[in-house]
Amino acid sequence: MAGRVLRFTASERGVHWLTALAFFSLLISGLVVGRRGTFHSVMYAWHLASSGVLVGGVALIAARGNRRALGRSARELLTFDERDRRWLAQAPAHLLDGTAEPALGRFNAGQKLNFASVCTLFAVLYISGIDTIVEGTHHNLVFAAHKLGTIAVGALVAGHVYMALVNRGTRGALPGMLTGEVDRGWAYAHYPAWTAAQAGRGESAHAHEDTPAVRTASDDT
Repeated sequence: MAGRVLRFTASERGVHWLTALAFFSLLISGLVVGRRGTFHSVMYAWHLASSGVLVGGVALIAARGNRRALGRSARELLTFDERDRRWLAQAPAHLLDGTAEPALGRFNAGQKLNFASVCTLFAVLYISGIDTIVEGTHHNLVFAAHKLGTIAVGALVAGHVYMALVNRGTRGALPGMLTGEVDRGWAYAHYPAWTAAQAGRGESAHAHEDTPAVRTASDDT
């Protein structure tokens, strides 16, 4: 089963990498910000700028990029039904015996849960961060929520990096976020229904829809 499958458009990849870079920028600047002096002022400004770049950048990509692809991905990632619950219930057994449970669609339930968790935690970080800017760090519970949110997002990101770079069964997904394309055989093994559907529809059917499909023509944005 030779060939490549276009899995993510440039707009989707842009949001992914902008979020990743902004997170590490926020993490580093937040850890070393200090309490006073020039270094504190520079790191604090860097921290605030990183948060602004993330929000503004995502808004810009949504406004000028492929809104249809972004909206489709968001809907798919936020759609959670009984089949996804069964997938999660069976996931521990598949992890123990080393086999992968094929996803039912374009994303599996683990990816959907990760997306929802990251979005929720980022909302917590922004809300608690704004409170810290306005009121300072003496609101101990709010500032504690900011710290715990950072730890939680960090754990999710660490797991995400492990799956993308280390785990043999899932690291085939990484090219999808680098070039937009993944190996068709790998895609069929992990997302059989989605891969078969895209192959059946063909690139011509997606010329007007900008939907990821089997790769035969130039990438969209």
